[in-house]
This record gives sequence, C-alpha cells and structure tokens, in this order.
Amino acid sequence: MKKFALMMVCLMGLLFVSNNANAQDKKNPFIGSWTATSSTPIGETVMTIVFEENDGKITGYMTAEAMGDEKIECEDINTEKEDEISFTFFAAMAGMNIDMYLTLDGEDACKGAMMGQFPVEAKRK
Repeated sequence: MKKFALMMVCLMGLLFVSNNANAQDKKNPFIGSWTATSSTPIGETVMTIVFEENDGKITGYMTAEAMGDEKIECEDINTEKEDEISFTFFAAMAGMNIDMYLTLDGEDACKGAMMGQFPVEAKRK
C-alpha cells in the first residue's frame, strides 16, 4: 500500500511538472507584427501594430501614416481573454487616449473595434 501511495504521489508530481512546462511554453497568439485597417469618419486608417513579450509581460507599439509614422506606445494592454487583446494609445492629433480591442479570427487574422464603434481588421505580417 505504501508503494502504491508513493507511486501515485510521483505520478501526480510528474503530471504537474509536465502541465506547468506546457503552460510556460505557450506563446501569446498576438505576439508579432500586424497590419490593421480601421474605417473612421475621416477615412480608412492603416496601422502597423507590434506586440512583444519580455519577461512574461506583453508590450506593444504602433505606427500609422495618418499619425506621422511616429512610434506610439500601446498602454494598458490586457490579455486576460485567451483570444482577445485590448489596449489604449494616445492619439496626438485628437489629443486623447483611444481604446482598441482585437479578437482572433483564425490564426493570422483579427477583428475588433476602435473606441467601441469603428471596425478594425488586422492580418499578421
């Protein structure tokens, strides 16, 4: 009986270590470079959005011709939902923070919205 109990404890330990290793190896699906297009009242805007993971933290930035191609940091990045990412960025032209979310639509595409009303579609570069 003691051997059986010891064997079960060892087996449970191996399963825990294996599952923990798989969870750590899992890469966030949004990591990489995306080309996003949004329809706004002033016309279509094309942006490049880049998400990176450093020390387990997701960071990001974007560029857009309409925003002078300057590198704009993505802030308040939230990836609590496995298939969705949300963030804000400061749009100097508008003088305000803009929120955006993207939901995976397959492996290399996303759909979402900017400011909750302007549709956004993105494709992995």
